[in-house]
Amino acid sequence: MLAQFVSSRLADTHFEGRGLVLTAGTRSGKSHDIKHLLKGFAENPSALPGGLERKYARISLRTTTAWKHLGSALLKASGYFSDLDHRSSDMIWRRTEDQLKRKGIFIVHIDESQHTMHDKSPKEIKTILDGLKDLMKRPEWPILLILSGIPTLLQHLNESDELIALLEPISYSDIAYNQQNLEEADGIMCSYGAAAKLDVSGARDEDTYNRMIHGTARRWGRFIEMVIQSMAHAKAAGKTDLSRTDLAETFGRWTGACDSANVMLIENPYRIDPHKLFQS
Repeated sequence: MLAQFVSSRLADTHFEGRGLVLTAGTRSGKSHDIKHLLKGFAENPSALPGGLERKYARISLRTTTAWKHLGSALLKASGYFSDLDHRSSDMIWRRTEDQLKRKGIFIVHIDESQHTMHDKSPKEIKTILDGLKDLMKRPEWPILLILSGIPTLLQHLNESDELIALLEPISYSDIAYNQQNLEEADGIMCSYGAAAKLDVSGARDEDTYNRMIHGTARRWGRFIEMVIQSMAHAKAAGKTDLSRTDLAETFGRWTGACDSANVMLIENPYRIDPHKLFQS
């Protein structure tokens, strides 16, 4: 996406922004990955052709965000000195586009993008979709757009033929129960165990990993959180190793589940819905 944008700019031909759409379930790690991607982009010491600087803006939306509020949030994220929330939508967006150009910001990440369409009328949604498209096609300063959110985001984006032509979709699947993911899980466990200086040999088996995958709703971000939090509590308790009991305690804290409903302890963990809160 970046290479296409820069090469078109250098060729002095008509160029416009392109976009990525990353969708996945909650706690799948998508926000973390995009942050890591953008941080690496900004810290890369090599110069970009065409006089572009390695600058980006990132915002995370609320369910109440309208098109006007999106422009205002982006204006603040780009370092604008004043709050323009009381001004008109058109005024805010004109100022936002000018600010992005002036600051040299040409990459924008909008996290939780589906919130812009939440409980909006068809007319409001069309305004938002047209606005995102225009942001990428502005001849003075086109923007590379990264949208991330839950899978329902795609349903809204698919309502705009013009926007579809500018976006490339990427999705994170839930963790499958297969050998490749078991090896990935083991790599995560061993890497964090080495960093925490904990012996993880007692938790390195297929049954434990499958229980963890189920207990984290098959989301990699949540899986990693279970590993980190279990190790943190084990270290705080003065332990030198990590056991399934430590993982069970983490699941119990997360959900309020008693031992008879704890996926790390019971005989058949798959009868338990792990994405639920219980009375503790």
